[in-house]
Amino acid sequence: MNTVALNIHGEEFVIIPKRDYDRLCGIPDGSVDAVEFARNSIAKDLRAMREAAGLTQVELAKRLKKSQAFVSGAESGASRVGERYVMAVLKACGLPEDWKG
Repeated sequence: MNTVALNIHGEEFVIIPKRDYDRLCGIPDGSVDAVEFARNSIAKDLRAMREAAGLTQVELAKRLKKSQAFVSGAESGASRVGERYVMAVLKACGLPEDWKG
């Protein structure tokens, strides 16, 4: 384990690689961050919805009255979106609320 010691205001801190920190905290190898996983899953679904409707990002953005950059961010997981946005995308794409890609 590689470590780096720092002294800040008289208190000693140790910096270690995150994988070592996770192991020491009892987080099993191969675990994923739940929030990141959910965001990526929603992003994939948003793209699948748009593609199922045969729309470009520009076309969907116009229907939603959003920018193409926002639609792109939502589809990449970079933008945070909520249930309201997902429902608006379903409606704009002409898909039922219970649509499964």
